Amino acid sequence: MRRKSSYGYNSYSKRPYHYKSYGKGYGHGYYGNNSKKKIIAVSLVCAAIAAGAVCACAYFGVFGDIMQNSVSENSLSKTETQKRTKQESKAEESSKIPEKVLKGEFDGNVFIYGDQGFEIFYGSENSAKKYAETVASIKKSLGSDINVYDITVPTHSLFALPEQYKAEGSDETESIKTIYSKIGKNIKTIDVTDSLEKHKDEYIYFGTDNNWTALGAYYAYVDFCKAADVKSADIKKLPSGEIKNFTGSLWAATTTEENPKGNKTLAAHPDTVKYYKTDGYCTLLESGSNDPREVTMIAEFAEGSNAYSAFIWGNNPYMKIETELKTGRKLCIIKDSYGCAFAPFTAESFDEIFVVDPRYYDGNIIDYIKKNKYTDVLILNSIMTANTELRTEELKTIME
Repeated sequence: MRRKSSYGYNSYSKRPYHYKSYGKGYGHGYYGNNSKKKIIAVSLVCAAIAAGAVCACAYFGVFGDIMQNSVSENSLSKTETQKRTKQESKAEESSKIPEKVLKGEFDGNVFIYGDQGFEIFYGSENSAKKYAETVASIKKSLGSDINVYDITVPTHSLFALPEQYKAEGSDETESIKTIYSKIGKNIKTIDVTDSLEKHKDEYIYFGTDNNWTALGAYYAYVDFCKAADVKSADIKKLPSGEIKNFTGSLWAATTTEENPKGNKTLAAHPDTVKYYKTDGYCTLLESGSNDPREVTMIAEFAEGSNAYSAFIWGNNPYMKIETELKTGRKLCIIKDSYGCAFAPFTAESFDEIFVVDPRYYDGNIIDYIKKNKYTDVLILNSIMTANTELRTEELKTIME
């Protein structure tokens, strides 16, 4: 933008010298015929002319400086404008240059991009509608007195893959919109996509596993607490621990009899599982067992390819968490593996949490929730899980 000159004169005017003769010039008229007066008059006229000349020189000298400075200012302003125009043009041209995209390729069903593995989403509108209808039926069975929420979690691919590779599959965002538009007004839907997008440059998903990290789960937990109108924990105040050298499900999916070490890139870039500790008395029913037992919320001994199971001991029929809070709120979480990293945070917000995995739970969850007077139910699944017929059938099973 051109800078306006600081010299703001509108016009320059010079008052002209007018000679008016009284009689015959200087020798006549006003001064009479006295020679001394003539000399004085002539002297005064000469002095006036000389003074006028000096003033004129001084005036035009200053005026010249002003004009020169004004021209200089305008020239400088013009130069700056030209430079800025060139810079803006370069910036515009630079923005049109496509982002450098690394080469991605499949290793079996796992898409390898950079040093990480990804799932490619292949859901359909029909499968999304079926999932929504099933969740709606859970709310109908529970009645109006119990709050029901749904979180459908997008995959790492949505935030980390270039558009040309995401285009290989279906649109995750549209699938989530379909679910939420068909799920019914009585269910509180919580779209965590925006929150995850804001933190996509942080370590919110694993690179060798299909799940999110505890940090990614935490951002979704904060969104959930806002929707449920309960207080959320401050992650910075929670004690934490780490399990290193985690190579998860995506790496495992690339292993074969011919290649038991799996994908070399993923094997060379293992993850770190960071967990956060919350307070709660935990009762766990493990898969294959008929006897619940008391356990810690975090299985800190988990390691290697099983390190993600540190969160509530992984996928089991149920874990019941009792806290010393007096909120008057009790939460049931019906989840897939994404719920494992999510559940520990809720011990900072509810009096009791019952975490159920419909793949292994043997019982009628509707009856259990009503009998034990749970106030809130959260159905949490990844978009991949939600778009499978198997998940809709599993949800129907625990309602019978």
